Amino acid sequence: MTPDIAIFNQHMSGAGFQVGLDKGMWGVPDNDPERPTWPYIIIWIKAAIKENAPDKFFFRFTLDGYPSNAPSACPWDNDKQVVLNISEWPKGGIVTTSIFKTGWPIALYAPCDRLAIAGHANWEKEYPDLWWRSTDKIEKYLHFIHRNLNSADYAQG
Repeated sequence: MTPDIAIFNQHMSGAGFQVGLDKGMWGVPDNDPERPTWPYIIIWIKAAIKENAPDKFFFRFTLDGYPSNAPSACPWDNDKQVVLNISEWPKGGIVTTSIFKTGWPIALYAPCDRLAIAGHANWEKEYPDLWWRSTDKIEKYLHFIHRNLNSADYAQG
């Protein structure tokens, strides 16, 4: 087992991740025969009840080099095992629209996503609580998504 897998498994067993599971904020699909292999993992995140929207979204996380490398995530069609069609990505107000940026279809546009971090060094000072650090755990990213999918901004769309 590589160090990144071992650390990720420790973090999934830790209190922060487990509290989110217990509260139904997020989870890992059960008995998924199509589950991807490392460095990918699928995690669903509960969303607020909203007309014509699912009650949870699936995300495929890329985690190689975790936690030294920030995770990256994209909305995922868990039935088809492909990136979720952009027309089905979460919609909402200005914040939700900026995070789930349709012109940025490979990852979330967020200060905790490795792909978005590149070229945005200013985000470390602008969003210090969201900026990924090697001491962070996956629940930092999960809380970020969960907060948005349960926000007034998300409800607008």
